[in-house]
Amino acid sequence: MSARRAFGFVLAWWLVGCGPSLGDAYERSFAAGQRAHHAGRYEDAAKSYEEAARVAERVKDRDEALFLVARMHERRGAHAEAKVALQKLAETSPDGPRAGRAAFELADLEIEHGDAERGYAMLFDATAKHTKNGLARRAVKRLVEHERERGGDEAVLAWAKGPARILRNTDLEENVDYETALALERLGRLAEARDTLVALSQAHPYPFGTLTDDALWHASLIEEKLGRYEAAIDHLRTLLAVRESSHLTGSYERPRYSPAQMRVAELYRDRLHDHRAARRELHKVYADHPTSVLRDDALWAEARLAREDGDAGEACDLAERLRKDFSDSRYARCAHLVCDEIRPAPNEKPCAGYIEREASGQKDEAPADPGEN
Repeated sequence: MSARRAFGFVLAWWLVGCGPSLGDAYERSFAAGQRAHHAGRYEDAAKSYEEAARVAERVKDRDEALFLVARMHERRGAHAEAKVALQKLAETSPDGPRAGRAAFELADLEIEHGDAERGYAMLFDATAKHTKNGLARRAVKRLVEHERERGGDEAVLAWAKGPARILRNTDLEENVDYETALALERLGRLAEARDTLVALSQAHPYPFGTLTDDALWHASLIEEKLGRYEAAIDHLRTLLAVRESSHLTGSYERPRYSPAQMRVAELYRDRLHDHRAARRELHKVYADHPTSVLRDDALWAEARLAREDGDAGEACDLAERLRKDFSDSRYARCAHLVCDEIRPAPNEKPCAGYIEREASGQKDEAPADPGEN
């Protein structure tokens, strides 16, 4: 045996020895549970996982096994047994690694298969106790929806000002504020809704807030409803400013970036009727957002504006760039509509009728076409 191969065996043996010992009894029972689980024998799986929990040497292994006991009962439709298993987990390990998930699951079971009002109370308790759990943000939205079903948006506001105050100064504060803003908007209290969204974005700036972009985006929509178009643009520029000035590592192409840039251009074009600014902002979508699916839309819109402005040379340059960079775009075969020098290829698919009508100034809604870009 070569020295290298011998060293490999020694290293493998050493690494195995360094791994945690889960206990033979636990490993046998847990493996039996997994086999039964994957075979669809959920009752047998529950029994095996329960045995694994009984003999587990580590808290995390015991809690995982107890959680799987409940999950197996849920799979077989035995909701009462699932509740018992989750309650046992909560009592056995109130601060364990599965405590939060168990609390949310128990509330869900009560809502769906027990006393719904009691279940929502349990869901609120779970949310307040486990604010950092991955299910907590979804729970806030679910609680808001329940309040709205019970008493409309006024009930949502009362909940936010009352019981939800316990969520202040936690990771969920911005979620409560965001839902409050949406309720205010639905009630027609637009200025209050906007102010709430702006305050949220300032209190929870990127990268600390999870709803910063959504708040600024929605604030811009409200400003447009209020006829404050420059203010709407300002909110979008605030959203984009972090991307433009960031020097940290990682990806900053968050979902709202290119739509925000596109919306800035559309506000200049459609609301402020400033073609020069609109063309500048449209080109940023193409040039500054290389991964965006809106790049061909932006080039097409920019070319149309150039033609409307009598800038035929620029319109043709943009149309040629569109055909070169986005040959499979639905706009590429319509380039002749913005540049007289371009002629459709003999076998080229014709330009879609709705694009022709739109280019001629007619309003038409683009149909969904999954086969086209």
